[in-house]
Amino acid sequence: MTIIEIIIVGALTLTVLSFLLFLLSMFLFIQTSREIKKIAGRRAKNAKHKRQLARKRKQLKSEKRNQKRLVITFLATVFLFGAGSMLGLYYQSIALTKEDESSVVKGYFLLNDFEQQLESAKTESDNKEKINGNIRYLASAISSYGAKKASTINSEKGQLTLNRYYKAMQDIGTNAMRVTEELYGNEVLVEDYQKDIQRVRNYQKQVFELYKVDEAELKNAKR
Repeated sequence: MTIIEIIIVGALTLTVLSFLLFLLSMFLFIQTSREIKKIAGRRAKNAKHKRQLARKRKQLKSEKRNQKRLVITFLATVFLFGAGSMLGLYYQSIALTKEDESSVVKGYFLLNDFEQQLESAKTESDNKEKINGNIRYLASAISSYGAKKASTINSEKGQLTLNRYYKAMQDIGTNAMRVTEELYGNEVLVEDYQKDIQRVRNYQKQVFELYKVDEAELKNAKR
Protein backbone atom coordinates (compact mmCIF):
# COMPACT_ATOMS: atom_id res chain seq x y z
CA MET A 1 0.00 0.00 0.00
CA THR A 2 1.37 3.38 -1.05
CA ILE A 3 1.57 6.42 1.24
CA ILE A 4 -1.29 8.12 -0.59
CA GLU A 5 -3.46 5.00 -0.19
CA ILE A 6 -2.67 4.88 3.54
CA ILE A 7 -3.63 8.56 3.86
CA ILE A 8 -6.89 8.00 1.98
CA VAL A 9 -7.83 4.96 4.10
CA GLY A 10 -7.00 6.93 7.25
CA ALA A 11 -9.06 9.93 6.11
CA LEU A 12 -12.02 7.71 5.21
CA THR A 13 -11.82 5.97 8.60
CA LEU A 14 -11.75 9.31 10.42
CA THR A 15 -14.65 10.54 8.29
CA VAL A 16 -16.80 7.57 9.29
CA LEU A 17 -15.78 7.86 12.94
CA SER A 18 -16.47 11.61 12.97
CA PHE A 19 -19.87 11.03 11.38
CA LEU A 20 -20.79 8.45 14.04
CA LEU A 21 -19.71 10.84 16.78
CA PHE A 22 -21.70 13.60 15.09
CA LEU A 23 -24.81 11.42 15.15
CA LEU A 24 -24.23 10.54 18.80
CA SER A 25 -23.70 14.15 19.86
CA MET A 26 -26.75 15.20 17.82
CA PHE A 27 -28.85 12.54 19.53
CA LEU A 28 -27.69 13.70 22.97
CA PHE A 29 -28.33 17.34 22.01
CA ILE A 30 -31.91 16.53 20.99
CA GLN A 31 -32.47 14.47 24.13
CA THR A 32 -31.19 17.29 26.34
CA SER A 33 -33.40 19.81 24.52
CA ARG A 34 -36.40 17.62 25.23
CA GLU A 35 -35.46 17.30 28.90
CA ILE A 36 -35.22 21.10 29.19
CA LYS A 37 -38.68 21.47 27.66
CA LYS A 38 -40.09 18.89 30.04
CA ILE A 39 -38.64 20.68 33.06
CA ALA A 40 -39.88 24.04 31.78
CA GLY A 41 -43.38 22.58 31.54
CA ARG A 42 -43.39 21.12 35.03
CA ARG A 43 -44.95 23.05 37.90
CA ALA A 44 -43.02 23.27 41.17
CA LYS A 45 -44.79 21.82 44.22
CA ASN A 46 -42.98 24.13 46.58
CA ALA A 47 -39.99 26.48 46.84
CA LYS A 48 -37.52 23.66 47.39
CA HIS A 49 -38.82 21.79 44.36
CA LYS A 50 -38.66 24.99 42.35
CA ARG A 51 -34.96 25.43 43.22
CA GLN A 52 -34.26 21.83 42.26
CA LEU A 53 -35.93 22.29 38.88
CA ALA A 54 -33.99 25.52 38.32
CA ARG A 55 -30.66 23.82 39.10
CA LYS A 56 -31.54 20.87 36.89
CA ARG A 57 -32.54 23.20 34.06
CA LYS A 58 -29.32 25.20 34.44
CA GLN A 59 -27.27 21.99 34.36
CA LEU A 60 -29.07 20.74 31.26
CA LYS A 61 -28.58 24.06 29.48
CA SER A 62 -24.87 23.85 30.20
CA GLU A 63 -24.81 20.29 28.81
CA LYS A 64 -26.76 21.46 25.77
CA ARG A 65 -24.20 24.18 25.01
CA ASN A 66 -21.36 21.64 25.25
CA GLN A 67 -23.26 19.19 23.08
CA LYS A 68 -23.94 21.90 20.52
CA ARG A 69 -20.23 22.64 20.31
CA LEU A 70 -19.53 18.95 19.82
CA VAL A 71 -22.18 18.73 17.08
CA ILE A 72 -20.56 21.63 15.22
CA THR A 73 -17.04 20.26 15.80
CA PHE A 74 -17.83 16.75 14.57
CA LEU A 75 -19.80 18.08 11.60
CA ALA A 76 -16.85 20.24 10.60
CA THR A 77 -14.55 17.23 11.05
CA VAL A 78 -16.77 15.13 8.80
CA PHE A 79 -16.52 17.74 6.03
CA LEU A 80 -12.79 18.19 6.59
CA PHE A 81 -11.82 14.53 6.45
CA GLY A 82 -14.46 13.82 3.80
CA ALA A 83 -13.03 16.53 1.57
CA GLY A 84 -9.54 15.18 2.19
CA SER A 85 -10.66 11.69 1.21
CA MET A 86 -12.30 12.94 -1.99
CA LEU A 87 -9.22 14.97 -2.86
CA GLY A 88 -7.01 11.93 -2.32
CA LEU A 89 -9.25 9.72 -4.45
CA TYR A 90 -9.30 12.36 -7.18
CA TYR A 91 -5.51 12.60 -7.10
CA GLN A 92 -5.25 8.83 -7.42
CA SER A 93 -7.57 8.85 -10.40
CA ILE A 94 -5.39 11.34 -12.31
CA ALA A 95 -1.97 10.04 -11.25
CA LEU A 96 -0.25 6.86 -12.35
CA THR A 97 0.06 4.16 -9.72
CA LYS A 98 3.60 3.03 -8.97
CA GLU A 99 3.08 -0.17 -10.98
CA ASP A 100 1.59 1.58 -14.02
CA GLU A 101 4.27 4.26 -13.88
CA SER A 102 6.96 1.58 -13.94
CA SER A 103 5.27 -0.14 -16.91
CA VAL A 104 4.94 3.09 -18.89
CA VAL A 105 8.55 4.14 -18.29
CA LYS A 106 9.92 0.69 -19.08
CA GLY A 107 7.73 0.50 -22.19
CA TYR A 108 9.09 3.82 -23.41
CA PHE A 109 12.68 2.56 -23.37
CA LEU A 110 11.77 -0.87 -24.76
CA LEU A 111 10.07 0.74 -27.74
CA ASN A 112 13.06 3.03 -28.33
CA ASP A 113 15.48 0.09 -28.23
CA PHE A 114 13.22 -1.96 -30.48
CA GLU A 115 13.12 0.83 -33.05
CA GLN A 116 16.92 1.15 -32.96
CA GLN A 117 17.38 -2.58 -33.50
CA LEU A 118 14.95 -2.53 -36.41
CA GLU A 119 16.96 0.26 -37.99
CA SER A 120 20.11 -1.81 -37.52
CA ALA A 121 18.38 -4.79 -39.15
CA LYS A 122 17.27 -2.59 -42.04
CA THR A 123 20.71 -1.12 -42.69
CA GLU A 124 22.59 -4.31 -41.70
CA SER A 125 24.84 -2.16 -39.52
CA ASP A 126 25.63 -5.07 -37.16
CA ASN A 127 25.89 -8.83 -37.48
CA LYS A 128 22.67 -10.70 -38.11
CA GLU A 129 22.86 -13.07 -35.14
CA LYS A 130 23.33 -10.25 -32.65
CA ILE A 131 20.53 -8.12 -34.10
CA ASN A 132 18.11 -11.05 -34.26
CA GLY A 133 18.88 -11.92 -30.65
CA ASN A 134 18.26 -8.35 -29.53
CA ILE A 135 15.02 -8.11 -31.49
CA ARG A 136 13.83 -11.45 -30.11
CA TYR A 137 14.53 -10.34 -26.54
CA LEU A 138 12.86 -6.94 -26.99
CA ALA A 139 9.86 -8.39 -28.82
CA SER A 140 9.36 -10.88 -25.99
CA ALA A 141 9.56 -8.13 -23.35
CA ILE A 142 7.14 -5.93 -25.28
CA SER A 143 4.66 -8.75 -25.87
CA SER A 144 4.54 -9.36 -22.10
CA TYR A 145 2.51 -6.15 -21.83
CA GLY A 146 -0.49 -8.27 -22.74
CA ALA A 147 -0.49 -9.50 -19.15
CA LYS A 148 -0.71 -5.97 -17.77
CA LYS A 149 -3.96 -4.31 -16.76
CA ALA A 150 -4.34 -0.71 -15.65
CA SER A 151 -5.05 -0.32 -11.96
CA THR A 152 -8.74 0.10 -11.19
CA ILE A 153 -7.74 3.04 -8.99
CA ASN A 154 -7.33 5.02 -12.22
CA SER A 155 -10.30 6.85 -13.70
CA GLU A 156 -12.33 5.02 -16.34
CA LYS A 157 -10.66 7.12 -19.05
CA GLY A 158 -7.24 6.39 -17.56
CA GLN A 159 -7.86 2.64 -17.51
CA LEU A 160 -9.06 2.69 -21.12
CA THR A 161 -6.06 4.73 -22.29
CA LEU A 162 -3.52 2.55 -20.47
CA ASN A 163 -5.09 -0.75 -21.53
CA ARG A 164 -5.14 0.31 -25.18
CA TYR A 165 -1.47 1.16 -24.91
CA TYR A 166 -0.68 -2.17 -23.23
CA LYS A 167 -2.65 -4.05 -25.89
CA ALA A 168 -0.85 -2.22 -28.72
CA MET A 169 2.50 -3.13 -27.12
CA GLN A 170 1.46 -6.77 -26.87
CA ASP A 171 0.38 -6.92 -30.51
CA ILE A 172 3.56 -5.45 -31.98
CA GLY A 173 5.76 -7.59 -29.72
CA THR A 174 3.89 -10.82 -30.49
CA ASN A 175 3.91 -10.16 -34.24
CA ALA A 176 7.62 -9.29 -34.25
CA MET A 177 8.50 -12.56 -32.49
CA ARG A 178 6.96 -14.48 -35.41
CA VAL A 179 9.15 -12.79 -38.03
CA THR A 180 12.40 -12.14 -36.17
CA GLU A 181 14.47 -14.17 -38.64
CA GLU A 182 12.94 -12.34 -41.63
CA LEU A 183 13.69 -8.78 -40.54
CA TYR A 184 17.41 -8.60 -41.19
CA GLY A 185 18.04 -6.82 -44.50
CA ASN A 186 14.33 -6.73 -45.31
CA GLU A 187 13.64 -3.00 -45.72
CA VAL A 188 9.96 -3.41 -46.62
CA LEU A 189 9.16 -5.57 -43.58
CA VAL A 190 11.18 -3.37 -41.23
CA GLU A 191 9.42 -0.24 -42.51
CA ASP A 192 6.07 -1.90 -41.85
CA TYR A 193 7.09 -2.48 -38.25
CA GLN A 194 8.42 1.06 -37.95
CA LYS A 195 4.96 2.26 -38.97
CA ASP A 196 3.47 -0.04 -36.33
CA ILE A 197 5.78 1.52 -33.76
CA GLN A 198 4.45 4.94 -34.64
CA ARG A 199 0.91 3.68 -34.03
CA VAL A 200 1.97 2.39 -30.62
CA ARG A 201 3.62 5.73 -29.93
CA ASN A 202 0.28 7.44 -30.58
CA TYR A 203 -1.23 5.41 -27.74
CA GLN A 204 1.85 6.13 -25.66
CA LYS A 205 1.44 9.85 -26.34
CA GLN A 206 -2.18 9.70 -25.12
CA VAL A 207 -0.94 8.17 -21.85
CA PHE A 208 1.75 10.86 -21.51
CA GLU A 209 -0.74 13.67 -22.14
CA LEU A 210 -3.36 12.28 -19.76
CA TYR A 211 -0.93 11.70 -16.90
CA LYS A 212 1.34 14.67 -17.62
CA VAL A 213 4.44 12.55 -18.26
CA ASP A 214 7.39 14.69 -19.36
CA GLU A 215 9.03 12.87 -22.26
CA ALA A 216 12.03 15.23 -22.14
CA GLU A 217 12.75 14.06 -18.60
CA LEU A 218 12.48 10.42 -19.68
CA LYS A 219 15.01 10.98 -22.46
CA ASN A 220 17.48 12.32 -19.93
CA ALA A 221 16.66 9.78 -17.24
CA LYS A 222 18.95 6.88 -16.47
CA ARG A 223 17.44 3.48 -16.94
